[in-house]
Amino acid sequence: MRIAVMGAGGVGGYFGGRLLQAGHDVTFIARGRHLEALQANGLTLKSPLGDAKLKVKAVGRAADAGPADIALFAVKLWDTEESATQLRPVVEKGGFVIPFQNGVESVTRIGAILGKERVMGGAAYIAGRIAEPGVILHTGTIARLRFGPV
Repeated sequence: MRIAVMGAGGVGGYFGGRLLQAGHDVTFIARGRHLEALQANGLTLKSPLGDAKLKVKAVGRAADAGPADIALFAVKLWDTEESATQLRPVVEKGGFVIPFQNGVESVTRIGAILGKERVMGGAAYIAGRIAEPGVILHTGTIARLRFGPV
C-alpha cells in the first residue's frame, strides 16, 4: 500500500515509521530542519516498544510524494486548509485522507477541500514528539490508531 504522511512529527513520524517497517511504501511530507534531517539521515524512532533507524523517502511538497492510497494527516490544526489543498494531487486518483489531529472539525474542514468522500475519521493514541530533527521520541507504551468511515 502507498501511504503519504502529511506531518512527520510525533504522530505521523511514529506511525509512518512503523508502517514502513511493516513493508508499506511510505513517503513523508515534512518541512524545515526536520525534512533536511529525514533526507540526510533517515528517521530514528526511540520507543519502549523498540527503537528503529529507517531510511525514508521525504519530500517538502505533497505533489512530489506521488499518488497514495492513504494519506495520514497529522499536521497542527492551524495548518489544516493549506495542507489539505496540497494533498489534492496525492489522493485525486482514489486515495483517502485520515486526519489524526486534535479537534473534532478536521473531517469537515478537509472534506470541504478534497470532497467528503475522500476523508475518513481517525484518532491516534500515543505520547510522542520530535526530540530533535529526524528523531521521534515515543514516551509511553500506547501506540494505537483507530479510523473508519464517517
